[in-house]
Amino acid sequence: MMGGPVVVLALVGWLGSHGGPDRTAAAADAAWVLVTSGPWALGWLIAAVGWGWPVRMLLFRGHRHRLALQAGTGVALLMTLDAALGALGALQWGGSIGAWVLVLVGFGLVLAQLVRARRAAPVLPILIWTAVPAVAVLLVAACSAPGWLWASEFGGYDALSYHLQLPAEWLALGRIEPLDHNVYSYLPGYVEAAYYHLAVLIGDGIGAVYACQLLHASLAVLTAAVVGRAAADAGGALAGAVAAVIVLGTPWTVVVGSLGYNEMAVALFLATGMLVISDRSAGTLPGAATLGLLAAAACGAKLTAAGLAAAPLGLLLLLSTPSRRWPALIVAAALGGLLVLAPWLARNWLYSGNPVFPFATGWFGAAHWSPEQAAIWAKGHLSPLAPAGRLVEAWHQLFRYGIGPNPDPGEPWLPQWSVLPWLAVAGVVAGLLSPPQRRHSQLLAIVLVMQVLFWVLMTHIKSRFMLPAVVPGAFAVGLGAAAVRDRLSSKTARHIGTVVVGLLGLIWCCVPAAIFLRERGGAPAAMIGWADVLTGDRLSATDRVSWSEDLPAIYLNYVMAPTSRTLLVGEATPLLYRGDIAYQTTWDRGPLSEAMRRNPVEPVRWLSDLRDQGFTHLLVNLQMLELWEREGWNDPRLTARRVLDAADQHAELERAFSDQLRLYRLR
Repeated sequence: MMGGPVVVLALVGWLGSHGGPDRTAAAADAAWVLVTSGPWALGWLIAAVGWGWPVRMLLFRGHRHRLALQAGTGVALLMTLDAALGALGALQWGGSIGAWVLVLVGFGLVLAQLVRARRAAPVLPILIWTAVPAVAVLLVAACSAPGWLWASEFGGYDALSYHLQLPAEWLALGRIEPLDHNVYSYLPGYVEAAYYHLAVLIGDGIGAVYACQLLHASLAVLTAAVVGRAAADAGGALAGAVAAVIVLGTPWTVVVGSLGYNEMAVALFLATGMLVISDRSAGTLPGAATLGLLAAAACGAKLTAAGLAAAPLGLLLLLSTPSRRWPALIVAAALGGLLVLAPWLARNWLYSGNPVFPFATGWFGAAHWSPEQAAIWAKGHLSPLAPAGRLVEAWHQLFRYGIGPNPDPGEPWLPQWSVLPWLAVAGVVAGLLSPPQRRHSQLLAIVLVMQVLFWVLMTHIKSRFMLPAVVPGAFAVGLGAAAVRDRLSSKTARHIGTVVVGLLGLIWCCVPAAIFLRERGGAPAAMIGWADVLTGDRLSATDRVSWSEDLPAIYLNYVMAPTSRTLLVGEATPLLYRGDIAYQTTWDRGPLSEAMRRNPVEPVRWLSDLRDQGFTHLLVNLQMLELWEREGWNDPRLTARRVLDAADQHAELERAFSDQLRLYRLR
C-alpha cells in the first residue's frame, strides 16, 4: 500500500512535464509548489479536524463514524470561525497572531486526541488505488497559476473575479467586509473566509493562491473518503471503494476541485450529513443539531446548497424519524443552522440592512443597489427558458454534457460528467432490486430527484452547479456495484467481478487525465507556479518590459508610474493586478457608470469626472462589455460602443494589448 503515494508523485511529475518545451522545469515547479504551498493547506485541514473534536464530544460522541464526522464538522466549524473572526478583524490582530491562534489550537486538539487514541490506522481497499491518476491530475492542476486552466471554466474566471480576489482585498483591508464594487462579497463566503485565513498566514493574497487551490483539492479528497465510508456502511467494502473512486474520477470533481472555488465544501458537508443519517442517532436532538450545522455550512459555502444539500438533508431527517419527533428535531436543526449562519446574517444586516442581500431585496431592501440592478441580478441567475426548454437544457447539461454535437457552439462542451448520470440511474435501479440496498437506494433516489428539480427550477441550469450530485450519484453507483456482485453465484465469479470493477475504475480515473492533457494546446502544465511571473514579481526589469506587451497586469504593476491609478471597465478579474486599480463586477455600478448617470450625453464630462476622482488611466475590456451587454447583465448606459467612442475621442490610447483590451491615458 505504501507504493500508492509513490505512484501519485510519479504521475504528478509526468503530468507536470506537459508544460511546453521546458518539461523538466515544469515538473520541478509542480514539486516546488506542492512542497511550499501544500503544508499551508494541509495545516488548515488538520486544524479543522482538531476543531471538530469538541463538536464530536458534544453532539455525536457515540456515533460509529465519529472520526469521519469530526473531520466534516470540523471543516464547517473552522470556516464559520474564519467568517466570524475575520469580520471582526481578529484574524489579523497583531499582524497574523489571530490566524495562528486558530491553527495552533486546532493542532493542540489533534495532538490531545492522538495521545488518547488506541485505534490502528485503517487499511484502505486495494480498489481505492485505481483513483491515483485522478488524484495526480487534481494535484498538478491545483499547482497551476489561476487563469490558466480549465477551458470549461474560462480559466477559472470566478476565482479571478471573487473566490481568490476577495481574500486578497480583505487582507489589504485587515478584515472581512462587504464591498460595494463586488457583490459577491455580500454572499456568505465561508470558503473564501478560509482562503482569507490562508492569505493572512502567508502574508500575501497572490502568494496564497496555490494553498487555496490545494485546500479545495483536499476537500475533494476528503469528500471522496466520507462518501466511501457511507457507501461501505450501507453496502460493504466494494461499495465504499467504488463510491470513493467515482467521486475522485468524475472530471467535474477534478476540474472544480483544482480551482479556488467553493463547490467541494458543499459536497463534503452533504456527504457528512448523509453519514449522520446512516446512524439512528440522526433522530436525536444532537443528531438533528449536527445536520443543521452541516446544512447551514453548505449554504455558507454556496447558497445554491439550500436546494442541493440542505433541503435533501432535511427531508432525509424527517423520513428517518417518527413524525411525533419532527417539531423538536426541526428546532434543534434550525438552532444549529442559525448558529453557523449568524456571522453572515449579522454582517450583511450591519452593512446593508438586508441580512441576505443581494436576495430578498423586495422584503429587506436593495441596500446600495437600484431596483434595476436587483432585477438584473435576479434575472441573471435564473433560466429564462420555458418548462420544456428547461428540460431540454437539463438533458444537455447533465446526461449528455460533452458527448455528441454541442447544442451551443459558443459554450464549453467537454465530458465533465463522463457517464456518471447514467451510472447513477443504473446504480439506483440495481440497488432497488437488491433487498439489502433497497432502503438506501430509495433515499438516494429522493436526494437526486430533489437536486435535479431545484437545479432545473431555481438556477440557470449550468452543468457545474449540479456538482453536489456527485455525492448521491457516486453513492448509488457503489451500492449498485455491490448489488450486482452479490448476485454472482460463485466465489470465482465474484473475484472476477472485482477485477473487472477495478479495471473499469482505473479507466474512469484516466478520463480527467485525458481532458487535462488536451488543455492549452497540449501544454496544460505550462504555468505551474507562475502566478508571480504573471504579476511580473519574478521577472527581471528587462523581461517585465517585454512581457508587458501582452500582459496588462505586468504593465500596470511595473511599467506604469507608481502614481498611476487605473479604472478597469469590463475587466472584472483583477487578481493579478498589484497597482492602484478600481474595478466592479458586471452586477455593480462603478465610477464610470456614475459619471454617465450624472452627464448622460456628454462623454467628455465622463472622463473629466474620472480625472477628478484621481484616475489617470482607463483599461477597457471590450469583449466582456459586449458579452455583458448581450446577456443584459450590465449597466444599460455602459455599452462597449459608448465607452470606446468616449475613450477614442477624449483620451489617449497608450497600449493595445489586443483589439479587445485597450489602455487609455486620461487627458
